[in-house]
Amino acid sequence: MSLIYEQPFVKVLREIDGIEQKYIEKNYYLYLYETKLVTPFKTFQLKAILDVSYRKTKTNSFGTLYLHTNQGVFPFYVRSDPEAFMDCIKKLQ
Repeated sequence: MSLIYEQPFVKVLREIDGIEQKYIEKNYYLYLYETKLVTPFKTFQLKAILDVSYRKTKTNSFGTLYLHTNQGVFPFYVRSDPEAFMDCIKKLQ
């Protein structure tokens, strides 16, 4: 099974150290294959994906990619427009 598309996303973690609060950004990828979408935390079969949507934030530093599945909606924070990624998913379905 060959990789079709890689979509980068960011996970923001909050860490508290004494009285100091820090936000740590970790970079990950969504990997799209012919029959599945693989995240670092979960794997989705393409037939379980109902829809994919994207919403920009007001600050424009992040946007949110929403993966609508039969198990719920999963948000992923992205820095760039994921239009090509969304098109690939819709073509495979």
